[in-house]
Amino acid sequence: MEIPLKFAWSSLIYLLIGGTVGFIVLIDRTMGLGLERYSLTFSHVHILLIGFVSMMIFGVGYHLLPVFAGTELYSLRLAELQFWVQNIGLVGLTLTYAYRFAGSSYQMGALMFGAISLIGFYLFVYNVGRSLIPPEEA
Repeated sequence: MEIPLKFAWSSLIYLLIGGTVGFIVLIDRTMGLGLERYSLTFSHVHILLIGFVSMMIFGVGYHLLPVFAGTELYSLRLAELQFWVQNIGLVGLTLTYAYRFAGSSYQMGALMFGAISLIGFYLFVYNVGRSLIPPEEA
């Protein structure tokens, strides 16, 4: 599957997950199920912002930005790496946040997975940035 489609499909999956988690948070707040100790709101926000919004932007960006610049994508391998790094960081971060109020041990996991997700952002910026530079004429 092409890189932009991988990002688009994962984005749609994260939209469904994020919407479902948001609905669970709403039910918990109205019916008092006792789930607030799991801090699902943080997970909900990260799933939607990084999972849905950012992943869709990555997919569209990988497809359109090189076209607009009249160049090729700098590295498909780097885009593939970024896809997996971003997903690992996001899933780890949202699962770690779910245990935010269970104790302070979540902090190291949040830092680690947050850093992994940040590396994914840097990979995207580097790859697209290099793609926007027109090749030198021979």
